[in-house]
Amino acid sequence: MKANHWYYLKVLVESKNTVKMNLHQIVSGACNAGDKCFAVGSVEGVPFTAYAAGCNIVILASTFERVQIIPGAIHDYIRISSIDCSSDTGKIAAAYDDVVCIYEPTPLIHNTSAHSFKIKPGLLFKGLDYRWVQTGSLKADSAVRALSWNLEGTRLLTAGCRVQLWHLRSQDEGGSGSRSPKNTVTFTLGGGAGDDGEGHDGDGDTRQQESEQPSWQCVWKAETAIPVQHLAFSPDGTLFATCGENDRLVKIWYENRHGEHKLLLMANVENLNYIENGR
Repeated sequence: MKANHWYYLKVLVESKNTVKMNLHQIVSGACNAGDKCFAVGSVEGVPFTAYAAGCNIVILASTFERVQIIPGAIHDYIRISSIDCSSDTGKIAAAYDDVVCIYEPTPLIHNTSAHSFKIKPGLLFKGLDYRWVQTGSLKADSAVRALSWNLEGTRLLTAGCRVQLWHLRSQDEGGSGSRSPKNTVTFTLGGGAGDDGEGHDGDGDTRQQESEQPSWQCVWKAETAIPVQHLAFSPDGTLFATCGENDRLVKIWYENRHGEHKLLLMANVENLNYIENGR
């Protein structure tokens, strides 16, 4: 199969009537079709771009230099249907059919990357000295077509035939009372196995590590009349909007005092802008 490439061209204007195009960067791997297969995020104020190339995730620095490729071989070479990046924590969510994998950045010990610092007139670019590792996964009720992070990276929306809201459940939340007794029991058993050191050290350590890893829980879901194609959180995370393909109405969802999400239909875009900006 012939390799596909993205070509980033740098335009140099030599005169009023002459424009010279110089090759600036070659990015391996063509992005998957659709506007849900690429996203821009940042980690500690350092921007980056991530896009899906087949079953792989390609991460680029602000200078379009390739930082990392996350292979999709461990996910049975399933084509990525959607990807989204957190604008604050740098988390990346990628949808492999109905399975969503969460990747988080970890700082490198040696900051010796070629893109560590690049100075332009009046601008200073900090290097993207991180490596992304998978820290969790979740399984949706249907194939995922769109993803959206909230600002803090603690909630994730998945959408397809159903809209589901996932919450990051930490170890502290599991130990100090929760709405799900089953998860609390799982956490207690994991801790107990870790404390037992008689003949089960290996198994106990494994269970303790699993209990310490944060888990993603579906705290709310709803089925829409048509599959959701567009999905986005509001900047403050209190609202989110959904829209289907060729849908004339944008649906705005808000959370009431009982923890349930209600639907509010918007007739035009002006009302949507007012709610989003006038929070």
